[in-house]
Amino acid sequence: MSTEDESRDGQDPEVPVTECRVCQVDVPAGEYCGLCGVPLTEHDHDGPTWLRMRAFATSPGENLFLPSIASSLFPHLPQKSRAPFRVALLVVVVALIVFAVLRLPAALVAVAALGLPFLFVLYLHEIDAHRDIPLNVLVLTVVLGIGLGICWVLLTGAMVARSYGVPLGSGIAAYRLLREGLAVPLGSAILALTPAVLVRFTQPCDREALDGFMIGALGALSFGAAATLTRLAPQFTTGMVARARPMEGLLVEAGIRGVAMPLTAAAAGGLIGAALWFKRPPTKADQRPGVVRAVLAFFGVAVLVVYASLGLIDVANMPQLLQLVLHLVVAAVALLALRIGLHLALLHEVHDEIHSDEPILCPHCGHVVPDMAFCPACGAATHASSRSSRALRRNSRPVRTEVDGDHP
Repeated sequence: MSTEDESRDGQDPEVPVTECRVCQVDVPAGEYCGLCGVPLTEHDHDGPTWLRMRAFATSPGENLFLPSIASSLFPHLPQKSRAPFRVALLVVVVALIVFAVLRLPAALVAVAALGLPFLFVLYLHEIDAHRDIPLNVLVLTVVLGIGLGICWVLLTGAMVARSYGVPLGSGIAAYRLLREGLAVPLGSAILALTPAVLVRFTQPCDREALDGFMIGALGALSFGAAATLTRLAPQFTTGMVARARPMEGLLVEAGIRGVAMPLTAAAAGGLIGAALWFKRPPTKADQRPGVVRAVLAFFGVAVLVVYASLGLIDVANMPQLLQLVLHLVVAAVALLALRIGLHLALLHEVHDEIHSDEPILCPHCGHVVPDMAFCPACGAATHASSRSSRALRRNSRPVRTEVDGDHP
């Protein structure tokens, strides 16, 4: 057998091949390398090959730096399946605004605390997460998050009770500023990550970065929902309509507690979870194996530190609208950090065994392509779909059919 034949061993003879400009291996011809995921043809504004800025690994039609909530928080879903979740996110935001305008604090608190966590649970159900991650692990994550959230609020409730139910922006002493504005938020942020850490080191499981993202985000959202409901429970006893409360304050509370805080918590928890579950392939063991994990952890910690520092703003003498803007900016930065972190993890983690001579349907672009780490047609990472989805598509591989006239 010739050298060329050896380099193409295992390839379907009907699939044209080309040499990847980065890994220098013959791969199926297409837009992207099926092994490393880089574009086979260099384009302007591609950026460094290890980053691949023009195509997000879970949604190749999007730029890496596009601030998309749906593709960032629901990465296992193909593009066409994200539309209902985009609509649901919009419904949550509209409900928060309506309840704030109608001055319905109890309904506002319920939607703010449970809106995004409920959507994330629906996402886990949609992708059959219980088939990839044992159900007892998912339940344990939720129970840990809820238990820690309730206990933390009961422990710190006396410290911050005066911060709620009083006008935001009241003057406070310096010691209270540090205690309630920094120590409590920082402790809350650390405890929100605890479920992911405990699950990682107590429950044996397969390691994929997006599995870690799910565990980390689920634990952080469970913690946040329990903490919000527990801390703001007194608002359920103030009557259905709070005519005395200013609408501006309710709108600010809706934006911070119903949008900014859950998004930030999910992003930070997801980053830490992805870092804990990230696994470097043996073939790249000599290529700084800890760099990607360190980047993921750094992003997660940075988001937490910035988030905790916002506690100083919440209890300081600052206009309400400015507080809301700052919280939303931090949430946007957290989502961007999450996108970059998940993208790097999917590009550089260990992948499934390559079967380039076997066809598989790509759920992201709908093309039948060789079964590799990345779709040669659109560049989506194979791990951007759940293990159950991959197993189903491999058990029912597309079969080539001859059309009349194909052969003389």
